[in-house]
Amino acid sequence: MTYIHSTLFILHILFGTAALILFWVPVFTQKGKLNHVKFGRFYANIMYAVAGTGALMALIVMAVPLVIKADMMMQHTDPEKFAHLLRVFWGFLFYLSILSFTVTKHGITVLKVKNNRAALRTFGYLTPIIALAAGGPVIFYIGYVNAQTLHMIFGVLGLLVGSSMLKYCLQKHIESGAWLPEHIGSMIGSAIGAYTAFIAFGGRTVLSDLGQWQIIFWIAPGVIGGIASALLCKKYKSMFA
Repeated sequence: MTYIHSTLFILHILFGTAALILFWVPVFTQKGKLNHVKFGRFYANIMYAVAGTGALMALIVMAVPLVIKADMMMQHTDPEKFAHLLRVFWGFLFYLSILSFTVTKHGITVLKVKNNRAALRTFGYLTPIIALAAGGPVIFYIGYVNAQTLHMIFGVLGLLVGSSMLKYCLQKHIESGAWLPEHIGSMIGSAIGAYTAFIAFGGRTVLSDLGQWQIIFWIAPGVIGGIASALLCKKYKSMFA
């Protein structure tokens, strides 16, 4: 089990690094052109791999935390408490994986179907979106009980994002060209998940010396990405109007 987790970790780092770089290629290429579409698909496929490896790692750690993280047990005298803390943290990472996968898939699919949203109303398509929205309050509650601010922030974020995607999929009528802001917002949301997970994985050791201030670096991708998404969506909505 440890070997499987280690292999997944290496793959996750490789895919994650590629995704963080590839995201910017479609951003700086003209919308609708070949390079934008091609690299957008590359980015989406790699993000699926990032989310998949992240989710599998999280499930393994939550199942056998003291086996996978046995090297860290020397720092803790209470195995049960340590196992609980691991499950709380890796449960958060599992939710991030769901968030990253769902918004990436949504961003690609709404671009593909445009105004013909029948494909967005199938059970298979709606299931991860419902899981994201329903999981938000659960993550928030876990964060509240365990005094984990990030859980509470992303619990609210996941609920809002999931509810917004459900509304887009299920509402009877949408504005002309609404698929483009939905695509842009979802792809930026995908990058937010990627950069937040990168900080959660790779930056938490470096940032640990900052104490409570490190939370700024965790929420910064969401704040910056949210502002960028709002501005771009406003721009393209006005163009279609």
